[in-house]
Amino acid sequence: MSSIRVGWVVVVAVVAAIMGWLGGFWAAESGWATPVLGYSAVITLLAVMAIELVLGIRVLRDRQRPVADRLHPVTATRTLILAQAGTYAAAAIGGWHLGILLHRVPQAGFGSKVVTEASVQVITALLLVVVGFLVEHWCRIPPEDSDANGTNQHSPSSTPGAQPTTRQSDTNNWSSRYNTPEANR
Repeated sequence: MSSIRVGWVVVVAVVAAIMGWLGGFWAAESGWATPVLGYSAVITLLAVMAIELVLGIRVLRDRQRPVADRLHPVTATRTLILAQAGTYAAAAIGGWHLGILLHRVPQAGFGSKVVTEASVQVITALLLVVVGFLVEHWCRIPPEDSDANGTNQHSPSSTPGAQPTTRQSDTNNWSSRYNTPEANR
């Protein structure tokens, strides 16, 4: 899975900022209210941020556990996808409100309700972007060690992160369990 691209996050934020500025402009020209999300959206973003942090810490702590006791890889992948989706969504929300700020600050000043709400949205979105990058870093699998010949020297006991799982063999003989006279009837 590819990691979050800083360039794409910036592109999403810039495109959203342009759209936010245009949205603020058209709303002002049409006499409509400025299209900003209220404080309830901040609560939602903070909840997403908390969920990302809790799941990310869970994955981070899991890296120090023995191989047999680790989380299922799909669980860690879901945490990674949540962090990436949260980062791009926060870039879009923050960019939109940055565009609104660029449009409204010269006209309304810093004391207006719209500017305050948009400022809080930008700050919260920026925090969510940072948390997304941090959780993504926690979900990374460390590279395997390699020697001078380029072959991998993997030491499961000393290397944190996802490691191959060795299954213990079943002590019961399956063929003797099912090849009994009772089973053949």
